[in-house]
Amino acid sequence: MSRSVIDNDGFTLVKSKRSSKNKQTKIPEKSFSFTNSDIEINISKTVRKINTAVEELKISTYFENVAKSVSTVLQSREIVEIVCFGLGRIAECNISRYQLALLLSLRDIFNIKKVFVHDPIFYKSECTVLQELGINVIEENNEGNYVISDSGVTLVYLPHCPKQLTNNFLWSNWGVNLRNCVLICNSFNSLIENQPSRVLKEIVPFIKNIFPYTSEIYLENNFQYSDIFNDTSLHYFPNDKLLNIDSTFWTKSDKPKYEDNEEFISSHMIEKLNIF
Repeated sequence: MSRSVIDNDGFTLVKSKRSSKNKQTKIPEKSFSFTNSDIEINISKTVRKINTAVEELKISTYFENVAKSVSTVLQSREIVEIVCFGLGRIAECNISRYQLALLLSLRDIFNIKKVFVHDPIFYKSECTVLQELGINVIEENNEGNYVISDSGVTLVYLPHCPKQLTNNFLWSNWGVNLRNCVLICNSFNSLIENQPSRVLKEIVPFIKNIFPYTSEIYLENNFQYSDIFNDTSLHYFPNDKLLNIDSTFWTKSDKPKYEDNEEFISSHMIEKLNIF
């Protein structure tokens, strides 16, 4: 078995361009200390590091393929906003910085004016960094319950986020307006294939139910660092599929509830810790 090559920043370098489409991929854990502490960071230095990551990503084959996939789905439609949850510690984590770089690169190439982000673990100074980069920070932990626009396409970006967050987002937008959503997140195909149907029905029923009406474009993980965008796909919900669904399908139950755990940070956990 060949060893992974690790660079000085702790990234796993890509050694082969062979597709891992049929392999089960391991999602990198974003390590953080879930406490009510805050730290000061060097804002200008952090901004420079992020801009460097953007420059690297924009010239990569990976970004070229992502942009081409988004364009294919859009056809003649326009993206009116980007919404992103779960970037993690952009001041401390290289993986988070490159995931932010993808968001910024997509904003630039598609000329998107409105960009909103949230992560309950952001430091206050990280919020300042994001604002300097022209990004609006959502202060409240709405647990992914964001209602998308009906006047154009919303690009929803959930980089390696827990499946509960994706499930909440779908619940918030349950209806034919999902046709106005392009969703970049962990592969639905991988989730459906690797989790028992009983577990999916119990924990993430909205992902399970929408899956047959979802089109997925696998985003080949060929960036120079292999642990940033693995298991990531673009998902969209074609209008012709949604219009053929019986209206009773869209009957929405109460907001999903989950047991508190480190995978999914609920607003209740934030309140207990009084982070802000």
